[in-house]
Amino acid sequence: MSQKRMDDLADLQNRLAICPSDIHTRCALASLLEELGQHEDALFHWKTVIAGDPNNLKAREGVTRCRQRTARPRQS
Repeated sequence: MSQKRMDDLADLQNRLAICPSDIHTRCALASLLEELGQHEDALFHWKTVIAGDPNNLKAREGVTRCRQRTARPRQS
């Protein structure tokens, strides 16, 4: 992982620690985690976004991608 990606990851995690309800930061973190191949962690953040904003299309698409990559069956 490049130094820039590590810095971006740390920055997003720090911003989320300060304001856990920041949906934009959580989406950015989930997207970065997906890019880094950390699909389980990304899935957690996408699901957290959906819990606060059930109609968030970006998060719903993120959940679908992560489930496909982790072979996680859909839960009802």
